[in-house]
Amino acid sequence: MQSDVAIVGAGPIGLAAARAAAQVGARTLLLERRPEGAPPSCCTGLISPRTLSTLHVSDSSVLQQIHAICIHLPSGLEITLRSDDVKAFTICRRTLEAELLQNAREAGASVRFETEVTAAASGKLSLRSTRTEEHITTSVIIGADGPRSQVADWFSLDPPSAFIAAAQVELEGAFAATDQVEVFVGERVAPGFFGWCAPAEDGVARVGVGVLPDHSPAMFLDCLLARHFPNHRIRSRSAGIIPLASSPRPAAEGVLLVGDAAGHVKPLSGGGLYLGGTCAQIAGEMAAQATQPGAALTELASAYSRRCQEAIGREQAFGCSIRHHLSRLKDEEVEAAATVLQDRQFMQFLADHADIDQFHRLPDHIASEPHLWTTLLRIIPFLGLSSG
Repeated sequence: MQSDVAIVGAGPIGLAAARAAAQVGARTLLLERRPEGAPPSCCTGLISPRTLSTLHVSDSSVLQQIHAICIHLPSGLEITLRSDDVKAFTICRRTLEAELLQNAREAGASVRFETEVTAAASGKLSLRSTRTEEHITTSVIIGADGPRSQVADWFSLDPPSAFIAAAQVELEGAFAATDQVEVFVGERVAPGFFGWCAPAEDGVARVGVGVLPDHSPAMFLDCLLARHFPNHRIRSRSAGIIPLASSPRPAAEGVLLVGDAAGHVKPLSGGGLYLGGTCAQIAGEMAAQATQPGAALTELASAYSRRCQEAIGREQAFGCSIRHHLSRLKDEEVEAAATVLQDRQFMQFLADHADIDQFHRLPDHIASEPHLWTTLLRIIPFLGLSSG
């Protein structure tokens, strides 16, 4: 069997890449070891409204509209930012994947579930399914197979340079608000990252914790549940690792990594559907174009890396810088910085202008509001930004 573009991994990013490649006209084969309709991986399902258009899907997967965030500080103090605008959605990941699968198939991609890729070399894949073992040839391989990417291993590509370990539960019970996300911070709450509570269906929320890889996320999650959600019933549990930085080398000749496999995520939150979806479109289109007569396949890797950097590099660089400074703060420094942040004008400005996909634009917004500069200058020492 022969294809132009073979994609390993049929999560949202692999499905988006398959659609993009097939639309250009490439013979596109998408391979997934899970059965069709299998439960999705650990995912909070919090996205920006623009993510839907980036993935070319409808709003059928939307569960809740988010207008506010409540930050729980180590001392118990709460800071709430609320906007009249819809700042985010929570979604049903299974519904999202079903629509993405339909879109990929309608574009002309062939999708094979319960098919494991067991080996890969230049232009060749070995497959094993419940029925048979076989070998296929392809011009371009796209690895959309997650943070522990086998495709990256086979072609000696670099993994994402930073990870956190995460655990999450779906809880049933009564929650304060369905239009608000809660965030829990502190060295004893979630070292190196944060905890979260995001509303899903009515009466259901996703509660999780991310921690540094040398800690146990399950232990910190149990502590968070005991303290804040003692009377709620656990409906399901999931766990995984989340990349927080991009791969230094996400492509080689005839091979592209995309999504979590390439670290196409937001360093401040670990969210990957918007940045990953942006790069999936690039990967699918460029892979398909590289298979056309007269195209130079040898230039694909460098061109792909450059396009992704242009599309998401500024947001990732800004997020990594802020995350680096925030991760060094002690709890008392977080409390002190939060006290400064409670300036009413500044809080409302953040609520209205902060964008979960484009935090790198925030300094430009602040620069256009001179009345906020005094508050900002009081925060800078806590972040250590004055020394570079």
